[in-house]
Amino acid sequence: DFLIQVQNIAKERGEKCPTKVTNQV
Repeated sequence: DFLIQVQNIAKERGEKCPTKVTNQV
């Protein structure tokens, strides 16, 4: 799912706030 992909990207970047990624979308 899209949410899972976003979480994976956040983990790769080492960011603990996946909300920042969702805001960009």
